[in-house]
Amino acid sequence: MTKSVVQRFKYITWLLLLCSVAPLWAEVGPDKQYFLVKNLAQDWLVYDQREKEYVPYVAEQHGNQLALNTLLDLESNLHYELLLYVEKNNYLFLNGSLQENLKAGSWRVMKIDSLYKKFRRPQLMITIYGTPGQAGKVVIIGHRKAAVEKLITIEEESFLNLKPREQASIANFFILGILLLFTFAAFLFNTSPRAFNRIYSLPDLFQMDFRDDSFMINKPFSRTNILFVVLLSLELAYLYLFTQDKEYNLFSSKELLATGQAFSDTWLNYLKIAFICFLGFIGKYFGLYILGTLYRLEGVANVHYFKVLQSSLLFFSALILIASVASFYIVDWSPIIRSVLIIPVIVFYIFRAILIFFTISNSTTVKNLYLISYLCIVELIPIIIGVRYAL
Repeated sequence: MTKSVVQRFKYITWLLLLCSVAPLWAEVGPDKQYFLVKNLAQDWLVYDQREKEYVPYVAEQHGNQLALNTLLDLESNLHYELLLYVEKNNYLFLNGSLQENLKAGSWRVMKIDSLYKKFRRPQLMITIYGTPGQAGKVVIIGHRKAAVEKLITIEEESFLNLKPREQASIANFFILGILLLFTFAAFLFNTSPRAFNRIYSLPDLFQMDFRDDSFMINKPFSRTNILFVVLLSLELAYLYLFTQDKEYNLFSSKELLATGQAFSDTWLNYLKIAFICFLGFIGKYFGLYILGTLYRLEGVANVHYFKVLQSSLLFFSALILIASVASFYIVDWSPIIRSVLIIPVIVFYIFRAILIFFTISNSTTVKNLYLISYLCIVELIPIIIGVRYAL
């Protein structure tokens, strides 16, 4: 009796094991050409008007819902395909944007790599709209079968040659990037110590008297000033990639970056963003000069430009040092990146506008109305627009 019970227990155990592994071998999709990776239809979501959020689909409560949603993790499913099937005509929305009409009785295959390149987000909201309920709607992730399937075998001695997976190149970039910034700053300190000490001087930042204008103010495009603009551009590009690495898509501008994961792609992105920042600072000076002439503020543009450069270098250099040191203690930056980096930057720009107002008003006799209008155009309006798209 005991022996038969043991045999029956073994039989049930093998049967349960077989049932749990069987889905891994499931063949799905058009002509059964794909292996099943994950069935997203098991995670349907619907929007609850009362709760103002997405809730899990319950057939008894949401059987009449015309729009069913599910989340696709793009970064975790690269090199796979998204397979869609509907028994009746429906509409396909991706992240709330209408993509196409899904025809009844036919499969729609989409490469997840292409979706990731298009949307530049870690997750994608898939919405099927048209017919009520979940019946007849299939959303799965599949892996296309190779033309010739080969059994993968591992030789006994091969485990000696296994190597640990390399860490992401972005970590190496941040180490080399901070060394580059320190090296460039040291170069400026050795070649232009007087200018360096003035730029990185808090008492000089709050100085309002510019009657003894130095060469740094009289010559905004001198070699020394240009080098400091390059340093500031490199710092801004470094912080930009830092926020991107912490999954904060600043200005929704991931399309500017190269899509590869190689170390060279990261440096290409860094130099690209730094070059854009450099052109922005040069363009800002010309904008200051033109508006200064229109508002009869001749000579103010150079002072304004120097204060922008000085205050920005002081703030962003300190911010990079704090972020670099804090990275040793903060494991997950993602939940706090906005409050730690983005909000202080906004406060800084507002403070800079106030500082420039008092600096310029102390060095000119122009009416405050003209000065306020001038600052609104060149400082406050860009801040408002930047906050709108950054957050």
